[in-house]
Order: sequence, then structure tokens, then C-alpha cells
Amino acid sequence: MTQQQISKLLDVPDRTLRDWKKNRQRLYSLLESLDYQESKEKINAVDLHDIAIFDPKNYSQNLFWQTNESSEQKVYSIISNYLSSMNEGDIKTLCTQFGKNMVKSVLKDKYKSMYKKGYISTSGMDIPLTGKYEQNEMYRQLIGIINDC
Repeated sequence: MTQQQISKLLDVPDRTLRDWKKNRQRLYSLLESLDYQESKEKINAVDLHDIAIFDPKNYSQNLFWQTNESSEQKVYSIISNYLSSMNEGDIKTLCTQFGKNMVKSVLKDKYKSMYKKGYISTSGMDIPLTGKYEQNEMYRQLIGIINDC
């Protein structure tokens, strides 16, 4: 596995992996020698583009209105929808189910694309965005919740 794959799969920051590479060479070598797909299956991990079983009972409300039962949804969609709700309990459930790094990744992706576009479009009204996404108050609030998981 590559360092990026190890980080994603084990939800370990790159900084920690660099430390392992220097000070725990045998551990890092072992991880590096593992096959990504095989490891992913063994620990039941998912990628953002994978399909996961979504159970609405795990969340405060069902944002996938098509059914009240368990359904198959893209991991990115689950995370994205529940980040938008800004419900702290639901965000903590996301972190537990998918890992802090994956939730942060979706949050950053959403805000980067909004700021790249330059506005938020809501029901025919465009709200302009200025500055950097990292300085957005809602982004900072959400990243704080994720960091506290």
C-alpha cells in the first residue's frame, strides 16, 4: 500500500505515518507490504465512491426520503447530506462509521467547490462567496465538531 492508502484505510494522519516510517520501520514496512483491496475487505472499510448500506435508524432524521428502510447509498452522498444538516450527533455518527479523515475530506471538497464557483445557489437566489473557505464560519464550526469526534 502507498502512504496515502494507509492513511485513508486506517484513518491515520500523514504526519503519524511519517513518524512511523522513521521510528517504527518494521510496522511501516508491514503496512506498506499489504494489498490495499485485501486489507480494505478484511477491516470492512469503504472509499468515498463505494456503495454502503445506509440505515436511517442510526441518524436523527432520514435525509434519504425514498425509503424508511435500509438502502444502498454512495458513501460520499451519506456524508455530504448529513454534513449539510449540521446535526452534531449525526456528524459524530459519520465519524464513527466512516472515519474523521473521510468526513473531513468530503467537507473540504464541498466547500472548495462552492468557493471555486463563487456563490451558493438557493431556490433562484445566488449568494456570493468571498474570502477563503477555511475562514467560513459554518466550515469552521463543522471542522470543530469533526475534530472533537
